[in-house]
Amino acid sequence: MKFKDELFSPYIFLIGFIIFCLIGLMGKNYFSDYYKSGISFHTVSYILLISLAFIVGSKINLNIKENYLAGIILVLVVFFTFKRFEYYSIVLSLLALMILIMIKKNYFSIYYKEIYVLGLLLCFLNILILGKLPLLNPEIRELALTPLFVLGYSFVLVSNNFGILKSKYPYYLIFPILSLLLFVLYGFRTYIILIIISTMITFYQVGNKQKTLYFGLAGSIITIALGYLTVLLLPQNWKLNPFELLWYRVAFTFDVFDKICNAIGFKLFGNYSLLTETTTGYIISQEILNYSHNITSTIFGPPIFDGGLIEVMIFTLFTSISLFKLYKRTTDNKVLIPYYGLILSIFLVSIEISPYPLILLLIPLSIYISSLNLSSEQL
Repeated sequence: MKFKDELFSPYIFLIGFIIFCLIGLMGKNYFSDYYKSGISFHTVSYILLISLAFIVGSKINLNIKENYLAGIILVLVVFFTFKRFEYYSIVLSLLALMILIMIKKNYFSIYYKEIYVLGLLLCFLNILILGKLPLLNPEIRELALTPLFVLGYSFVLVSNNFGILKSKYPYYLIFPILSLLLFVLYGFRTYIILIIISTMITFYQVGNKQKTLYFGLAGSIITIALGYLTVLLLPQNWKLNPFELLWYRVAFTFDVFDKICNAIGFKLFGNYSLLTETTTGYIISQEILNYSHNITSTIFGPPIFDGGLIEVMIFTLFTSISLFKLYKRTTDNKVLIPYYGLILSIFLVSIEISPYPLILLLIPLSIYISSLNLSSEQL
């Protein structure tokens, strides 16, 4: 198979991480007033080891019974969220169980229109309850991240991809266009980028390569425009233009990753305290930068900080195993493409945003979806 036919294979995650590091390294040199230029030996070593683990994982086919995987997911949901939500984490695990049942029963494929509309309604209801539009009020955006919004955007993201897979032209364009408009109203660039990448992957995997390019260009224009609007609305007085601000953020995230690698060195084990946290940025910031702020440190920064070589190698290995297993299943069952498009897009966005340890839930979820024999008769 030619490279162009495997553009969105799991290797794009590894390539994306390496490119992110290179852009961050160049950013450190460009913003020399803010950062010390260069890269530590430990960071280079970790990047090489992560690359090696990912390549090794691509060759491993792991088979686990779906019931065990479902149990692992539910236990992890409680384990990762209990410290913050206490016994409400059990409710979150029940919600996870509901989604697993919906996946197994193929409900997302059969009722994708209804689920999509439900997701939109939940997200709009969340805005009504807030009483303000997050796009025009950046200070309330964190308040907008309610369980109602989380459930709503989850339904939107999954059913968006099924709409692309199952609807005919031009009707399938309704799904990504409405999804983009919804997330623009919230002003969350992360979710906008997520829907753009997820839609592009789904278009590409079903053979609409031209639509992949068009939607990518349109999405990029919207993201840049939103960046300008955000800079205008934020209370801070930035000296940087929106493009420089984006590059500065990449440089900052990479600089934190570099500092973590250098501070931890080649330590084999850690205290694994981050595994019980839903937000790790504040802890890493306090330890690495000596002040408390919710920072990003790439997807690999937290596992290196938390458990050194062993944790990041295990994390990378199983990430690779899970992504490649699901990717290979999409070649003989197209109904899995929407799930793959969404999961891969989350990993790609997570290169920067560092949603550890919640990102770990996608590993057993990917293997779980790969283990199902979902019907594709209606496609």
